[in-house]
Amino acid sequence: MKTLRTLGTVAVTGTVLAILPLGSAMAASSGDTTATFTLAGGSLDVTTAAGAALTNAAPGAASVSGSLGAVGVSDTRGSTAGWVMSAASTTFVDGAGSVSTGVSYDSGEATASTGTVTPTTTGATSITTGAPVAEGTLASGNNTASYTPTLTVTLPASALAGDYTGTVTTSIL
Repeated sequence: MKTLRTLGTVAVTGTVLAILPLGSAMAASSGDTTATFTLAGGSLDVTTAAGAALTNAAPGAASVSGSLGAVGVSDTRGSTAGWVMSAASTTFVDGAGSVSTGVSYDSGEATASTGTVTPTTTGATSITTGAPVAEGTLASGNNTASYTPTLTVTLPASALAGDYTGTVTTSIL
């Protein structure tokens, strides 16, 4: 009888050990880790064509106009801030001293846009002193917009024949 009792004790002890796995998986305590990261905003840029040839005209023409080529806005700031594109022009002059009397810029409707932005235009705007010509509103995150603006140079009736040159500066804020 004594032999049976010993076997019974060993059997019960073995069962208890089988229930508790080695290196117990039950944690004595737990903790939370707060993880953080930063999305670094990029820049707000405008690209323009290096040069543009407006249409030619004869002396006495009231104005000349033409495309300035592609103008692109790239906003990688990753924000809800919109942007305003402005333009300014020098007077167009020829080698003999004849000068233009005005310059206007019409960005036209955006030819393309990406991301969340509503690109708009101000229409034909005098830029002899600089002025806003387009803007992006309701922006959210990164976005782009493209325009193909038309430049119109107003000339006096006394404008002389010659090659006229001026500079249009496009900026973005």
